[in-house]
Amino acid sequence: MGRPRAFDTDQAVTAAAALFAAHGFEGTSVDDLVTATGVHRGSLYKVFGSKRSLHLAALRAHLDREIGPAVAAVAALTDPAQALTAAIASYDGGPAAGLLLLAAVERAPHDPEVAALVTDAVTALEDALRPSHGEAAPQLASTVLGARLRLRAQPTAPKEH
Repeated sequence: MGRPRAFDTDQAVTAAAALFAAHGFEGTSVDDLVTATGVHRGSLYKVFGSKRSLHLAALRAHLDREIGPAVAAVAALTDPAQALTAAIASYDGGPAAGLLLLAAVERAPHDPEVAALVTDAVTALEDALRPSHGEAAPQLASTVLGARLRLRAQPTAPKEH
C-alpha cells in the first residue's frame, strides 16, 4: 500500500496556473513548478504524468474558476454598455484572460486539447455577449480579448534598485 498524497492537488494546480499565467508553458520549467508548488518532482509526475498534463489541469481549473464566473457575470447583463464594461473589467483589468490568452497563442496551435479548451472559452464569452449585443457579440469578444493581449504585450518598465 502506497503512502497517502502529502500535498493538496488543488493548491498545486492553482500555483501552477499562476506560474503558467505569468510565464507561459515554455517559460515555465519543471523546476519552477517544483519551487512554486512545493511538491517534489517525482510526486508531480506521479500525480499529473507530465508538465503538459499539469498545464491542462491548470487551464481547466482557470476556465472553471476565472473564466466561468466572468462569463456568467457578463451573461446576466442585458444592457449593452453594462455587459461590455463587465467584460472589459473581467478580461482587461482582471485575472480572467491571462492564462487563456497565453494558452491560445502558445499552445493551441500545437495542442488540440488546448485548442478545444480555448475555443470553448472564447465561444462562452461570445454567447455571454449575445443577449446584449446580438450578432456583434463575436466581434466584441475578439475586441475584448485582443485588447487584453495588447496590454499583456506592453513592456514593463525596469525596476530601479
